[in-house]
Amino acid sequence: MDVQSQKITVSVPVKSYVKRFLEINYGSPVDFSDDPVCHKFFQQLLRKPNYSRDKQYPETLVNYSETVDVLISEHDFYRYGWELSKTNTIAFGRFFEDKCKMMMRTIVGITHGLGIPINKSIERFQDRFRFDEDVWRYEAIKKDFYRNGQVLLVDFDKEIFSKIEKIILRNLYDLGTLSKQLIDQHETA
Repeated sequence: MDVQSQKITVSVPVKSYVKRFLEINYGSPVDFSDDPVCHKFFQQLLRKPNYSRDKQYPETLVNYSETVDVLISEHDFYRYGWELSKTNTIAFGRFFEDKCKMMMRTIVGITHGLGIPINKSIERFQDRFRFDEDVWRYEAIKKDFYRNGQVLLVDFDKEIFSKIEKIILRNLYDLGTLSKQLIDQHETA
């Protein structure tokens, strides 16, 4: 907990890529005030500490090597406190891990679906969102994407170029450049 000039924060251990995801979405310190769903989720973790699995987790959460500071209101501070149990810390991490991985799978999947090789799609994602190798390793992203991502390749010839060609031919017909017979042949081919 940190109380500086009326800003109260809760420090939460997280994985490095989750920290990066939280920072790019909610700033540093993390501020959920513009996201009602995440704000309510975090309030719930503070409000109802869950200790049911605390004994299953080691004293130090090794994979949770980074820490994020999450802003809370003075009201939440006095009403719910400022600590998370280990069980709730893991729940927090998993909640945002799922969001982060869904973002990655979507962006890499779309980029790859547009014809960019998978390795370039992953590197592009890492560069664009600054998930450096020390934050989220290429191999870890690739492994998760192959297990859980979806690839649906866009066939430009069928889906885009043929529609553009149809528009061009229709416009040329309207100008009197092409005959109705040519348009009919093209549409049935």
